[in-house]
Amino acid sequence: MDDVDEQILRALSADARLPMAALGRTVGLSRTATLARVRRLEREGIIAGYHAAVVRPEAASRHVARVGILTDTRDTARYVRRLAGLSEFREAESVSGSFDLLARFEAPTAAALDAALDEVKRWPTTVRTTTFVVLRTYGR
Repeated sequence: MDDVDEQILRALSADARLPMAALGRTVGLSRTATLARVRRLEREGIIAGYHAAVVRPEAASRHVARVGILTDTRDTARYVRRLAGLSEFREAESVSGSFDLLARFEAPTAAALDAALDEVKRWPTTVRTTTFVVLRTYGR
């Protein structure tokens, strides 16, 4: 990675919908050269994806929770794939400390959120969960 790659990443982080021609003008390259760099960054896994919009769940009447999960599985990837099967599941991060995972859930109602979390608690590989209901999100 060089300075131009860093500029591309900063620009796309600020606006993932930026057209290649505009991105090229921002970093001083042609559209074709910029596209080639972006594709390389994608292939290398540096750019993992694009998000068209960031929605504040509370403004959209969504219920959000962060859940600390302690498991007794050695196959964390399999456990996360099982989480991904729940429609309320959004993401999980492997963390240090008292939990193995910190997961984010989002549901249209508190009852739907509660049902999803109850499902996770019933799994034999779930040792313990601690749920934090998100009241407000600060930052981006």
